[in-house]
Amino acid sequence: MLCDPPMPNKCWPPSHRNPFTHMTVLSFIQSQPRLICAVLALSSLGAAAYLGKRKLDQTCPRVPVTALPSPGACHNLIEGRRKTTAAPAWGLETPAVVSSGLGGEDKTHWTPSFAALQVEVPLSVLAAYGPLDGEDDEKHTSTERDAFRLMQAFVAAFIDARAAGPEAWLLDKEVPPLSFAPASQLFGDKSGLGAFVLDTWSTGRGKCVLPLSLPQDAPQPVSEFPRNTTAANCGDDTDMAGTVMYWRFADRTVRMTDKAASCGLPWRLMEGGFQEFIVEKVSEETARLTYACVEFANLHPGGQSTRNFKKPPWLAYELHVLYAQFLLYRTLRRLRHSHSKKPAQTPQTEA
Repeated sequence: MLCDPPMPNKCWPPSHRNPFTHMTVLSFIQSQPRLICAVLALSSLGAAAYLGKRKLDQTCPRVPVTALPSPGACHNLIEGRRKTTAAPAWGLETPAVVSSGLGGEDKTHWTPSFAALQVEVPLSVLAAYGPLDGEDDEKHTSTERDAFRLMQAFVAAFIDARAAGPEAWLLDKEVPPLSFAPASQLFGDKSGLGAFVLDTWSTGRGKCVLPLSLPQDAPQPVSEFPRNTTAANCGDDTDMAGTVMYWRFADRTVRMTDKAASCGLPWRLMEGGFQEFIVEKVSEETARLTYACVEFANLHPGGQSTRNFKKPPWLAYELHVLYAQFLLYRTLRRLRHSHSKKPAQTPQTEA
C-alpha cells in the first residue's frame, strides 16, 4: 500500500519547524541590545566621518604639484629634482631625490609623500587679520597690502588656529611669539618634534628663499632646499609670496622604525619635511591660498648600501592629508571670524 506523500513545510506541525524561523527582526533586536547599539554607533560614526571628509574635500581640495605657482619654493624643489629611477611616492608619480641637509653631491633623501591644498578667499578676509608689528620694513608700508603682508596674515591665522587645538597642548613647549626670521620656532618642541621658519620669498619684493641664512646652532632641515631664484626675477607683474617652514622627527623615533623596517616591516617613517604657505593676488578682490607639504626619508637608513624606497602606509598618508585639510579648514574659519568681527568702515561725507 502506497504511503501518502510528505506534507510541505508550511503544513508541518509547529513542533517540527526550524526554530530559527520563529525569530523575527523585533525579537532579535530585543535579544541583542548591545550588538544593535554597537552597529548603530559604528554606522553613525562612519556616516559622520564620510560626510566630514566630503566637506573637507570640497572646502579644502587637493591639487597636484603642477598646480603650485612656478615661483613657489616647493614647486622648484620637486620639479627640479625629479628622478624616474625612484619608486612612486604618495601624491607623486615621479618623486624628487636630493642631498642631505649637510650638503654634498650624494643624493641621500627622497620624497615618499606630497600633498597640496588650494582655496580662494576674498582679500578683505586676509586683510582683516591685521598686520604683524615688527615684521616689515619702511620700504613697504603702503596702505594697500601686497601679497607678502597677506601671506603673513595667512601664516599667523594658521598658527593661531593650530594653537587652539589639542595638538598644541600635547606637543608645544615654550613656543615664542610668531616671527618670520629664519630658524624661528613656530610650534612643537625645539629639541624634538618642532617646526621652524626656513625663509620667506616674494615676487613683488624680489626676494627668494636663502637656506644658508640659518644660524649654525639652529635645528637643521633633514635635506637640502634649493633657492627659488624665479621668485626674485618675476618682477612686480605677478604679486605672490610664501613662507617655508621645516620640521623633523626625533632621531630616536626614526631609528626605531628603520630598525623595524630592516627586520621586515614594509613601511617606514619620514625623517622630516617642509611646508609652504603661499598667497597669490589673482585679482583686486581675490587671493589664492596654497598649503603644500612635502616629506623626506633617507635612502640609506642605517648606512645600508642599496637604496630603500619604503614609505608610510597608505592609510597613514591619507590621515596626514586629512589632518592638513582640517588645519586649513580651521584657518579659514578663523580668518572669516576675524573678518566678521571687524567693524565696517562707513564712508565719510563732506559737510
